[in-house]
Amino acid sequence: GVKFAAVDLSNPDGIAIAKSLNVGLSDRVDLVSSPYLWDTAGIFDGYHKGYMLAMFRHPIERATSLYFSMRKNPQYEKQVGSLSSIEQYAKSSLVENNWMTRFLSNTLSGELTPQHEAIAKEVLRTKCLIGLLRDKTETMRRLEVLFNLKAKEKRSKRREECQEKLLYWDWPGKNRHVPVVGGEAWDILYKHNTFDLRLYEYAEKLFKAQGKLFPDTPSAW
Repeated sequence: GVKFAAVDLSNPDGIAIAKSLNVGLSDRVDLVSSPYLWDTAGIFDGYHKGYMLAMFRHPIERATSLYFSMRKNPQYEKQVGSLSSIEQYAKSSLVENNWMTRFLSNTLSGELTPQHEAIAKEVLRTKCLIGLLRDKTETMRRLEVLFNLKAKEKRSKRREECQEKLLYWDWPGKNRHVPVVGGEAWDILYKHNTFDLRLYEYAEKLFKAQGKLFPDTPSAW
């Protein structure tokens, strides 16, 4: 079965502990998860290198989904309670601003430049296995190959229907909302995410190129 290490990488202090315990140097650790990309990179060294797995979504779809998700979450009532439309959210200080580029270039605030975009693209090119939300079936197939995963049950119509439900129309945490296509909200979100839109297009190209790394075998999914 799957085994877990009792190390919390969700915060800088936990990452520091993981580094002191040589978690990144252990052959027994296959996967770590953390929202702190650059800090977590420090647990590895030149002989024990890590790479990143990431699922990418179109930036405007991502920003729209975030707004509706926050609207449903009581935790964010004070922040978004007065924002009754996606247009109001897009005009507010809460709107996402090139989040992917900032995260990958370790520039969470301030003005972005072409250099930050170049850094983000280089991180994706050299360190990341790309997944696309719009192609979850192929993404899961590649992860299956990467981790040598095999389904415990034989392929059946029931299993295929269950997988289709899980991946495409009733996955846990599914956030149902009307998509934003054109109009004022689209235009504003576009202006806030010009770097991310170019980065997403680059991720799509990498996704296509990385397909050559994975044998074209039937998926357990």
